[in-house]
Amino acid sequence: MKIKSLIFKVPEPELKIRKRLTIYISEKHSEIIFAPLSKEINAGYDFEQEICEIIDLKSSTEIIGEAFKRNFNKFNISENKKVSGKINDWPALQASKEKTKVGFEKNYSRFNVDGLTEHNLFFEIKTALCYPIEIELTTTISSACENSSLGQRLLRLYNCDICDKKK
Repeated sequence: MKIKSLIFKVPEPELKIRKRLTIYISEKHSEIIFAPLSKEINAGYDFEQEICEIIDLKSSTEIIGEAFKRNFNKFNISENKKVSGKINDWPALQASKEKTKVGFEKNYSRFNVDGLTEHNLFFEIKTALCYPIEIELTTTISSACENSSLGQRLLRLYNCDICDKKK
């Protein structure tokens, strides 16, 4: 009796990468802009995708959390993407109600979101507010949390008492 030899092909390892998202909140314009990011795999830099999602700041925490997760999962990898670096090509600025970079930076607070570990089991949300007191805040929450808890955590970070809002 002959036994056929079996050839096993080792599966290619799945590319695991920490996802990222940038969120801009404006009290003046009462809106939240979710700017999903992409990573240029060859050069290693991140950039905002062309399409940003805008929701009302007064939306329920459930809707805010849902939009957060949806846009976080839009993170992707691209190859040979050239980014011009021109202000006119900044997707979040184009999506906003501001016409200039100065106006945008004055009226929108920025939050950076990173997935912790290559499985993105937790969200790390960091302020990027550049306040004169030079204190940046960070919070961590499970990516499996309820949408309303996630929305509430983002708004609590935005409304925290330690930060003087830019006027």
